[in-house]
Amino acid sequence: MSFENMDYNCYRDSVTRQRQHQEDWLKVGYAPLGFYLKDFCLHEVDGTWHLYHIVGTPGVSCCLPGNEIFFGHATTRDFVTWATQEPCFFIDVRGWDHGHVFAPYVIADGGKHWMFYTGVATDNTQRIGVATSTDLFKWERASDQSVIRPENYDWAFCPTTGGAACRDAHVIVHDGIFQMYYTAVKKDGNGCVARASSTDLLNWNDEGICYGFNAWNQCESSNVQRMDDGRWRLFFGGHHAWSYVDSDNPLRWPEVTPTKLRDDITGMEVIRRQGDRWLVAYFGLRYYRLMLGVIDWTAVEPTITQITSCDGLVEFGI
Repeated sequence: MSFENMDYNCYRDSVTRQRQHQEDWLKVGYAPLGFYLKDFCLHEVDGTWHLYHIVGTPGVSCCLPGNEIFFGHATTRDFVTWATQEPCFFIDVRGWDHGHVFAPYVIADGGKHWMFYTGVATDNTQRIGVATSTDLFKWERASDQSVIRPENYDWAFCPTTGGAACRDAHVIVHDGIFQMYYTAVKKDGNGCVARASSTDLLNWNDEGICYGFNAWNQCESSNVQRMDDGRWRLFFGGHHAWSYVDSDNPLRWPEVTPTKLRDDITGMEVIRRQGDRWLVAYFGLRYYRLMLGVIDWTAVEPTITQITSCDGLVEFGI
């Protein structure tokens, strides 16, 4: 007997509609149809950019059980046309990360891709875990335990229940050692950026606080970039502003007042750099979508200026 499989057709048609949906993304910012986008990373492989990001339902709190339970995945070669792929990573309802998944960050090493992510219990207690992939579409946890556990660190406020901040991993290689930066809270209740080091991406050594400033109770979305003059620039956001501090040493930043870059931005990733002009992607408190912009570091007061047409991408070879 031959008949139409309506259940499969429903799946196929909905996935196709999502993948093919297009808007003027440079003007309105990318987000999958029907959802918002928050903390994200961009990972380029063979000229294709893979975007991984928090997915949520508009109007619903990120802390409500059932929201922000998987990562969105989209691809582009030009940031003008996006293909929305199927969700690629979900909570583990029986694991330590059974409530939400936040803030993915992906690097390549050893012939595979490594995703560091914030796993969250339903009471908003946060830790950082890791998953791996060989094809960028299917991800498997590399361990059934988190790899960053600040409850073991004497500098951190990080109880095992009742809510605790430990999120927003960003990983670089410095002098042959992996360095992870993430946001946390000190025992005095002030926010900070912390650091851990590793030689294999699975086992991490606590290196303590790398930047702490006693003015805010929370930091967001740390990001480290080496400047052309050799300095290291640490970016971070939160409820204050998207800001930065500089250091000659990527292991520690002075406890000075940060320089504000823009008020309404929560997270940023650098796409390409052309001297003093950087192409960046960002999202903010007013719009949960992926926006593109330019930083001109020669300006008297540098900021992030949105790109709204493909003409603004030409200077970066896109």
